[in-house]
Amino acid sequence: MQGTSRSELAAQLQRCARLCEEVSSVYVDRDDARDRDVVSALLLAGAALDSACRAIDERAPTVTTALLIAATLAHDAIEAAERRGLDVTLAHCVAELRAAAEACG
Repeated sequence: MQGTSRSELAAQLQRCARLCEEVSSVYVDRDDARDRDVVSALLLAGAALDSACRAIDERAPTVTTALLIAATLAHDAIEAAERRGLDVTLAHCVAELRAAAEACG
């Protein structure tokens, strides 16, 4: 959270969570194990980013843990996307996930 206000961090995480959901919808109907892995990883990362955003907004005592979980699941989604192979859509999402994970930690 260094160098970023709480509201800026929450907004960044919220945007990234929405992007994860949008991008996962592109790959959800594909019948490839790598695509299913990407969808799962993106949805998990999005949920964790949402949880971290809520913790920030609520000034919950679990903020540090929520940010750690969000960063970990963001890295997992990045790895799943890179294993699959990056197209333009995934490359943009990976860039946002990297930024969000860095902001978390």
